[in-house]
Amino acid sequence: MAAGVMGTARDIALGCERREQERHGGTRPEARARLARRMGVMPGTLYNLVFNRLKKLDEAFRDRLTAYAIQDLEREIEGLTHELELARALGAPKDPRTVRRIKAALESAQALYDEAVRGGDAA
Repeated sequence: MAAGVMGTARDIALGCERREQERHGGTRPEARARLARRMGVMPGTLYNLVFNRLKKLDEAFRDRLTAYAIQDLEREIEGLTHELELARALGAPKDPRTVRRIKAALESAQALYDEAVRGGDAA
């Protein structure tokens, strides 16, 4: 059970790091440092989680990670929903692939959000 919780936490942390890097650029360690600062933890704690070196996932860290991931995914969903509404407001797009990509990204973000919520309840 503990390995499953640790794996879920690692996946959540990796997703947060990836989104942070995509939004603000820089290297993965820079994104990790920004993320750690926002969460109020040391970058090494995230590093150890991501690279399977964390000995124990304490409840406070898990709660911070889960809360941050949920807020992050909610913001992403809101942004993607807004982009989708803008694309729809333009009428028939010149490139329907763009709308499909936005819908796919929105569905992916929603699935990640749902997983984070379920993982937070199960953990």
